Amino acid sequence: MSVRRTSDALSPRAALIFAGAVGVLSVALFFGIATRVSLAEDNATVALAGISRVLTGGMNHFLDVTFIVFVLCLAYCTALWALHKRFRHDFAAVIVGTILAGMSMLPAMPLTSPDAVHLAADVRTFWIHHKWPADFSGAPNQVDDPVANEVRTFRTTPSGYGPLAYAIGGAPIPFVGDGFKANLLGQKVMGGIFLTLTAAAAGLLAKRLGQNGALVAGIVGLNPMMIWQYPGDGHNDAMMAFFGVVGLGLVMETSWKLRGLGVAAWTASVLCKFALVLASPIVAAYWWPKWRTALAFITAAAAAGVLMLVIIGWGPITTGAVGAAGAVIESCPGHWVESAFNTCRTGRDRIVVASYILYLFILGLIMMYHPLESKTDLAAAVGLAMTLFLYACSPGYHPWYIVWCLPFAALSDRRWLITGATAFALGAFLPVLALNWQITLREEASIPSPVDVATALMWLSTALAAWIGWRGRNWLNFSSSPSNQRQGPRFAARQRKRARA
Repeated sequence: MSVRRTSDALSPRAALIFAGAVGVLSVALFFGIATRVSLAEDNATVALAGISRVLTGGMNHFLDVTFIVFVLCLAYCTALWALHKRFRHDFAAVIVGTILAGMSMLPAMPLTSPDAVHLAADVRTFWIHHKWPADFSGAPNQVDDPVANEVRTFRTTPSGYGPLAYAIGGAPIPFVGDGFKANLLGQKVMGGIFLTLTAAAAGLLAKRLGQNGALVAGIVGLNPMMIWQYPGDGHNDAMMAFFGVVGLGLVMETSWKLRGLGVAAWTASVLCKFALVLASPIVAAYWWPKWRTALAFITAAAAAGVLMLVIIGWGPITTGAVGAAGAVIESCPGHWVESAFNTCRTGRDRIVVASYILYLFILGLIMMYHPLESKTDLAAAVGLAMTLFLYACSPGYHPWYIVWCLPFAALSDRRWLITGATAFALGAFLPVLALNWQITLREEASIPSPVDVATALMWLSTALAAWIGWRGRNWLNFSSSPSNQRQGPRFAARQRKRARA
């Protein structure tokens, strides 16, 4: 699947269709979700999070929300179709559309996870109380603060973000006072800002790579799950993704000065959240292609050493801040293994370690054999690594993590990877809905394990979408083009050799 510019002809009708799709998306989010499950609820309900805590009508409300989600996904796909067709000022329209859709979700209470409530307390712990939130001494129950006092979930547990996440996350503090809901709203605004910035950065990089920048930005910024999770739920992973996209755009250049700035941006991403460490060895293979096999083995050895240290209890695992990186959650296939063997804590740890070992194997194959001839190849390799990590190698996967891979997959110029990652993001609604209404689905729909069924459907639909992207007809002309070949060391050397001949 490719997102290249497909036509020089601009379609006025596409602009109208796009505007209508964004209008439907925003209206459905605002009236269908945000104003019905809003921050106006009592503090305890808001702090505990979960859309089904307010929409308590059982199967009727489940079907109601499921229909709204279907409308959101249909509006999103329609907007992408219009962006593919191209129209004047389409890139600017995507950014405006992302902002409008994000603002539509600001009135909503957290719908999926209470993490933003914890985060709102964490940034105050960091800035106002000068304690480290990733240590037990900085857990909400250890801090006398009006926001920390409202934390109900993970109250005795530290968080697991990086220092830059706490530093930047404190930006709303001067504007929101000490109120619990105002501070929570501040984190939701930050989530919306960084989702918009991530979409814009991906779109601008796509333009540099000869792709349809508006379509790439739209894939990220207008995605209903991303809007649900960032301006909706207030997660901060989009902050990490933004610095990662900026870093990718710099490390693929030939200038070592720009590459150094790219490393700085990539480091900033890691200082928000660890995720892009997982793909950084691919950049080294791109820079030094002659040594890519050796680098793969060095990476495997180093990562195995880190895993061994974690197994024996070294590092962040001893502080309790490792979070989902060491978990096996219910909406993940790793949970099926856990259930099948009725594992204890030691068994869960083995599932986590085995998952990371599987990723090291995949990473090694990508480093050794994935094409790295062009800048787009690098984006595709990073997108592939992060997508496969979340899809197959992260038993602590959560739906908001998809922003770790979605911008890079959108930049990949690979039809199958774009369709697969996009389907993964939309399919993530299935376990979200099943987790919220699992009792209803068990009792009224006679589904004994609704979360397992929803998870299986998400994984299978993602695989099917990727297969259709690989094998299916070229329904949006998403085909690769030779116009964006490598402008890097190997390509330049080849061109010089041909010129001399």
